[in-house]
Amino acid sequence: SPQSETADMRLKPDQDRMPARSHPLDECHAMRDIEASLGRGAVRRGSVSGSESSERRRSRNADTARSQAGKGKDRARTRSALQNNRHGYWLLLILFLCGPLGTLLFFVLLPPDTHSTDETGPYELGTKIVHLALAGSSRRARYVLDEYTVWGTFLAGVRDRLQCGPIRTVTDSSGEAILAVADMVDHDHIVIHADWSGGLGEAQASDGGGSTLVRDRRSGSDGLLRLGNSTRRRHRARSLPKLIEQVDALQAQGSRRGVSPEGSPELTPVEPCGARHPTFRLAMVVPWVTDMPPWITYFVASARRSSYLADFLVFHEMIEPPEHLPDNVRFIDLGVGGLSQLIGLRLGDELGMPVRNASLLIRSLRFMLDKWPRLVAEYKPAFGTIFEQYLGDYTHWGYCDLDMVAGNLPLFIERAELAEHDIVTYSWGDVDALYLRGQWTVHRNARDISTLWKGCPHLGSELQKELLLKVAWVRRMESKGMKSYPKRFQSAEGCYSHAAAQMPGIRIKMAHKQFVGLSVPSEEVVYVIRGAVWQCPADAHVSVDELAKHSQQPCSASLPGVQEALGTRLPLRVSSEGCGKWMPVEYRMCASLPEPPERERDTVSFSIELEGGQFYAQRFRTTLRVLDNGCRQGAFFHMQEWKKLWDFSSHGVDPLELSPGTDPPSFLPSFTISTDGVALLT
Repeated sequence: SPQSETADMRLKPDQDRMPARSHPLDECHAMRDIEASLGRGAVRRGSVSGSESSERRRSRNADTARSQAGKGKDRARTRSALQNNRHGYWLLLILFLCGPLGTLLFFVLLPPDTHSTDETGPYELGTKIVHLALAGSSRRARYVLDEYTVWGTFLAGVRDRLQCGPIRTVTDSSGEAILAVADMVDHDHIVIHADWSGGLGEAQASDGGGSTLVRDRRSGSDGLLRLGNSTRRRHRARSLPKLIEQVDALQAQGSRRGVSPEGSPELTPVEPCGARHPTFRLAMVVPWVTDMPPWITYFVASARRSSYLADFLVFHEMIEPPEHLPDNVRFIDLGVGGLSQLIGLRLGDELGMPVRNASLLIRSLRFMLDKWPRLVAEYKPAFGTIFEQYLGDYTHWGYCDLDMVAGNLPLFIERAELAEHDIVTYSWGDVDALYLRGQWTVHRNARDISTLWKGCPHLGSELQKELLLKVAWVRRMESKGMKSYPKRFQSAEGCYSHAAAQMPGIRIKMAHKQFVGLSVPSEEVVYVIRGAVWQCPADAHVSVDELAKHSQQPCSASLPGVQEALGTRLPLRVSSEGCGKWMPVEYRMCASLPEPPERERDTVSFSIELEGGQFYAQRFRTTLRVLDNGCRQGAFFHMQEWKKLWDFSSHGVDPLELSPGTDPPSFLPSFTISTDGVALLT
């Protein structure tokens, strides 16, 4: 049937794959044949596998041999490294033990140093450098002294370096005579008094013998000279006969000029500079309204030492001045109300005020000066305009106070300050506060500088408003019966300093040169000896004779000053924090300066310069000697807080009458200033 055929067709493939059923014996025989066949195949497979295993064993054996050989080499290298490390360990151990011992042995066996560089130590046998200055000129040089330098050789070398004539006297910067090489110490400042023919106009000048003087460009002065290396080499190589010939000639000339045959100069008086400086003249303006203070004669007497360079103009109203005034102190009487009238007219005219406003200004000023005379100090910045008619013959004008005694100002005022700066002010050490001091500020006498005060509103555009507010405030306080009350006082040290610093191209210098009686009680006493101002510790043993000996510094028309610049100027970052708390914050200008080492604080400090809109700090060393007892010399002393105690002290102010005559000693009394008062020395 069709179904059976289909079934047969479905089964047929299986039938083709499956063996046909057979007899059981056939199946046994077949199984035996299969087993035999499988055994032969196994044998063949086993033979192939054994061959492959042999090759692998040989390969493994070779690899093992190579590995063992490499390990042997590694072990040999390791043993060698260990041996080397052992040697290194031993070497380090030897160095550790013997290194410090060797260093100590080296220092023990090292010979002592005879060329010490300690500036304060003796230099009997060592090398020392001295700074030379030719009196009456701007020539400078350095001289290297060694243990073989004798006095005659030194004098000959000085003439060669400074290009000067016969030497009359050799002194230090304080005027003390130098008589031998042993009298000089390292970095001493030596003044040579000799004939000279003026400054050198070229950058280099030769004396015909091969010496070269090189201008010191860092100093900023055309006349400052330093010795070049070629001169040092030539000086050392100079033949002895030529040197002896020059020394003999020098000694022959010196014997006629006050130098002993042995070459030691005799102390001879220094030739005076003359009556007036040939180039510069300062007018220090001091208006005074009330009665003269008890120390006025001390101020006048101290001003005499500055007659070579400065005049002091005291403007007053019907006050009897002291008798026997020196030529450089003038008392100018403006009459009753004359000071307020002059201030009102000149400021009103400069500001273009109508006559009616100027009249109101004068009345307000007169009222205020009568109630509070100190107000006149508020107009210090405008003194160049107010007193213009009296300043025509001066190169500079400035302001100072009467509660001060001046020292040897021509010794401290520098030519560069007057020639290269528009404004110069002297501080007492607070150099981090960048402001113009009321005790001493000098201006170049030019209209653009004399009218800087207009930049302050209370002096310029709001002058009349500020005065009316002052008047209203005083009347209000008096209406309440108050006699002591705070005043509306605008210090010139605030707005004016800020306004001056904003002027494009202005050049300002702030130098540390004054002493001030600020601390109460104080650990210091001021001595004024022969016109020089000295500040000494209160517990120091002070010899007046010694101070007098060091107060005779020679006068020099070149005005070299007493501060030697060290290094380059440092730009300053200015802020309103850290100084001048009595000023409005918008006018404060403060800078952070590093403190010099403790051992240098008496001789090293900073001055401040403003140039091109940038403040700079210049480190300097004073060339004046600080005495062993701590006494040091300054440009002037400002009484400030000390004078407030004198009315209540047990001493007060000794009366002083000025002596007639033109002889300088008659105007130069010796006295002390302390918190107890002013006392004459007999």
